[in-house]
Amino acid sequence: MRKLLLIALTVILSNVHFATAAQDLNEKNANDKTDFSFAGNGYFVSTPVDINQDGVLASHMKLRGKSKQLGNASINVIADTKVELDANGIPKSCVTPDGDQGISVALVKALGIVQLKGGDQLFTEATSMSLCLSISKCLDEEGKAKEGCTFKPAVTAKVIGGTGKFACASGHTTDDHIRTVLAIDPRGEPFGSASEYKIHGTVHIPSNCDK
Repeated sequence: MRKLLLIALTVILSNVHFATAAQDLNEKNANDKTDFSFAGNGYFVSTPVDINQDGVLASHMKLRGKSKQLGNASINVIADTKVELDANGIPKSCVTPDGDQGISVALVKALGIVQLKGGDQLFTEATSMSLCLSISKCLDEEGKAKEGCTFKPAVTAKVIGGTGKFACASGHTTDDHIRTVLAIDPRGEPFGSASEYKIHGTVHIPSNCDK
């Protein structure tokens, strides 16, 4: 059962996170920090990448969105997750926001690249994730993933620099969003929707950069 659950999570999970920053550097507060919000939508697919070599593949997310501070941007994220296990190797139980019995899912690693219209990039790394996956809606009796599964990860991330004016950027973000699995091919590879992304955060762009 544990192996089947891991396979199912390989298919349907890919938490994402991303950060955005203002194009107009005059929109900063006294501490050279910019508060921002961002909304976007896109899709996710699995990849051949296995960050922690546990047999569970990472996922790739591609998004397009915009914010008042940023304008249009594209976002690419690769993310690896795992089922949380207790001391006996049993998946940890949880309750979803809809009240369903679920399985707790933990972050392994997630890295994001935000491509800004002007050519500069901003890099992010997830620091935590909260996700409870509904057993009844997302897994069948054999532990295999179901098409139509919907789940809602919540992620916090840190800004870890970038290119151009964002080379020494730092900051943090929080996001919440909805994932829907639309199709799973015979190999267990998924395709799904990422919708209603709402991101809030702060980015610090120092006046002097050592890089």
